[in-house]
Amino acid sequence: MPLEDVIIKMTERVRIEPLTTGQSSRRDTQSEAFRVSFDYEDPIVAQKVVEQLASYFVTTNKADRGRQADQTSSFLEAQLADARGRLEAQEQKLKVFRERNSGRLPTQMQTNMQAIQNTQLALQAVVGSLETDRSRKLMLERLYADAAADVTAGTASPVPPAGASGGTGALPPNAPPQQRLEVARTQLAQMETRLSPKHPDIVRMKRLIEDLEKQVAAADAQKPVSPESGAAGPPANAEEARRRDQLREMRAEIEGLGRQIGFKESEEQRLRTLIGEYQARLESVPGIESEWIALTRDYDTLQETYRQLLAKSENSKMAASLETREIGEQFRILDPPRVPLKPHSPNRLQINLAGTAAGLGIGVLLIGLAYVRDTTMRTEADVLGAIDLPVLVLLPFVSTEEDLRRSRRRQRLVTVAVLVACVGTAALAWYLRLWKYVL
Repeated sequence: MPLEDVIIKMTERVRIEPLTTGQSSRRDTQSEAFRVSFDYEDPIVAQKVVEQLASYFVTTNKADRGRQADQTSSFLEAQLADARGRLEAQEQKLKVFRERNSGRLPTQMQTNMQAIQNTQLALQAVVGSLETDRSRKLMLERLYADAAADVTAGTASPVPPAGASGGTGALPPNAPPQQRLEVARTQLAQMETRLSPKHPDIVRMKRLIEDLEKQVAAADAQKPVSPESGAAGPPANAEEARRRDQLREMRAEIEGLGRQIGFKESEEQRLRTLIGEYQARLESVPGIESEWIALTRDYDTLQETYRQLLAKSENSKMAASLETREIGEQFRILDPPRVPLKPHSPNRLQINLAGTAAGLGIGVLLIGLAYVRDTTMRTEADVLGAIDLPVLVLLPFVSTEEDLRRSRRRQRLVTVAVLVACVGTAALAWYLRLWKYVL
């Protein structure tokens, strides 16, 4: 026979049937188990063919799983490299965007707002300190002018008329130490309402008040005790030197306050400029927010894709390693093929039942056919139906010797047939009972 016909015939005789847990020979098998069978006249050849088919299933499955694991691993490696390249390109775009819009990113909005608040607090502190320094400098300049006028005049000026000064108003150039002392005390009272007792301005003001109190005490000591005493003489050289030292100290302090005021003014300008920059950053956020959202959305998508591919690649490598070491799932032969002890076909019980049914049917058919072909007249009705003449006389049947022999032969045949039928029925019942136990 041609090989193609041999393959067709063999394929028709091979059957593969899936098995459930109840049908398999082991309890731990699942629905993946299946049975391979092959029908052939020679039981040894059938057993060898099934054994070869089972081995072919195992080896082919092993090769296919290993090849599939390698192909999957290679495919995932290629996809992972492509995803890594796209992710790095997106990261570079984000880096360039961050560098170009540093400080104006939507994620830095809260930071910019906090920086504005902190800068405003610093600006308020600088402005308050600047106002204090300006007031201090103005007061020291007035006191310095008064002290310089006293040193130039050489003697204390008379007390100005009431209402000429008082409080914190401007002092005349020749104001006496008593009046300057009152002005300094008024300034100290005002500063104590805004500053702490340990503030440098409070300390300097207290030191100035102590100096003015000493000057007032010295001036009182030099006043005449009676009208006859006359005017007091010129101050001593030591007193004048002390006053000049005080003037130099006041001048140095005024110059220091001037430098400090200049620094604080520049700091104020810097803080205002910085606040303007932060506000400009906040105003530019809506313009770049859409581009930022698009870049971050693409980056998050690529990062998630890369993470998933990396996990799949690791799993694929592990699966390939398991297949290489034959640790993973493999086909196993649960029930090796054995040489059958009895033929699987033909089914003799079915053949016997079919033969019995066919024999009964043929017998009934033959009886019916014989009855239809029989034209013998047995009754008066048969005669009247066959001819249209009236019946004149009926003669009884007279049996001849031949008829008697035929009747006895028919009786013997019927008896034999009944005996054969009884024996056949008993034999069939015994056969069916035997097959029941065999099955």
